[in-house]
Formats: sequence, C-alpha cells, structure tokens
Amino acid sequence: MHPAKIVLTVTQGALHGKEFIFKDPALCTIGRADDCEIQMPGDLASADISRHHCLLEIDPPAIRVRDLGSKNGTFVNGKRIEQNQNHTPRWETTPDVSEDQELKDGDELRLGHTLFRVGIVPPDGSEAPMYFPMGFM
Repeated sequence: MHPAKIVLTVTQGALHGKEFIFKDPALCTIGRADDCEIQMPGDLASADISRHHCLLEIDPPAIRVRDLGSKNGTFVNGKRIEQNQNHTPRWETTPDVSEDQELKDGDELRLGHTLFRVGIVPPDGSEAPMYFPMGFM
C-alpha cells in the first residue's frame, strides 16, 4: 500500500507546471527568501509575494495554510484568509493558531499572481479525492 501524499501543482505564475510532492510530515514556507522550502523567483513577476509569505503544515493526507503577515495576502479559492496579525516569525508559530485554514483536494491557493492547486492522493494510490480534518490521525 502506498502512503498518502500531498501534491501542489503551480497552475499559474513563474513556476507554472512545477509540482511539489510531500509524502512525509513537513513545515513548508513559501516565499522569495533563500530559506523558503518553496522559493519563488526574485523577479518582477513575483514581486507581489513576500519574502516569507505563508506556511504550510503538511501531514499527509492533511494540509493547512497560515499567512505569515504577507503584504498582499494569501487566498484560498479566491477568499483571503485571516492574516497573522502579530507578524509572528515562522519559527515561533504553533499549529493551533486560529489563522490556520485547512485545505482539501482541489483547493486553489493563490499568492500574488501565482496559483497552486492542492492534490491529496489517498494512501492506496488512487486519484480519488480524500479529505481528513487535522487531528484525524
């Protein structure tokens, strides 16, 4: 049996067509800074993405997103998520902060002009959508 995995596919933006696959639990920062796990280009097309834009908490098949006080916001399915108003550094954030938002299979995550599609592949390896709330496991 294959383990569950999270697949983030860039469907619009500078990294169009790139996939990021997560099979194990991870904290993943998206932004323009060198220390981001998903590093966006430092070009003009990505200027609307903050250095440390958002944080993904990944524990397949679950995934959550938290905005890290970005200037232009983080959007899920076209709706802006609550920002981390305290501008808490990413290394001091905790998983139970109310700004976290669960993501499910097929959701779209937008940072500036970059759009990611969330794919959740169930443990059996089939492509059927699967959704488990955080804390399920």
